[in-house]
Amino acid sequence: MAWRLAGALVTLRAQVNAKWPNRGKAGDGTIGDEAHASRSSDHNPWVKDGAMGIVTGMDITHDPVGGFDSYAFADMLLKNQDKRLKYVISNSRIGSGPAGVSPGKWRKYTGANKHDHHCHISVMRDKPQYDDTGSWNIAAVN
Repeated sequence: MAWRLAGALVTLRAQVNAKWPNRGKAGDGTIGDEAHASRSSDHNPWVKDGAMGIVTGMDITHDPVGGFDSYAFADMLLKNQDKRLKYVISNSRIGSGPAGVSPGKWRKYTGANKHDHHCHISVMRDKPQYDDTGSWNIAAVN
């Protein structure tokens, strides 16, 4: 199946790469593997734009040595409550964007992957949100 990453996440990844050019990327990811395909995951291209599958979830590697602290980055995303944000998972915590459960508040995340080596960002499933390529406010993260 043909797929692509949501435009909002393409923009966010480009901003992260520009701001932290020396960060490790070993845990970066977009499209899911077979394990993801067997369960509900925003790494699967289930959102459709015509015949194109859209991946609405992305992982960014936690690399404080390389200058990128994904825990602080996730805190900032949750605090900023960008309208495109569906949820963020980081270090055994999950928090929702403006349209989710308890927006802006961390809750315990009990999934098999603690997301302590990367953070996961998912965007909303509607095209005006997932393909909004406006800049994300990431200025607050050092």
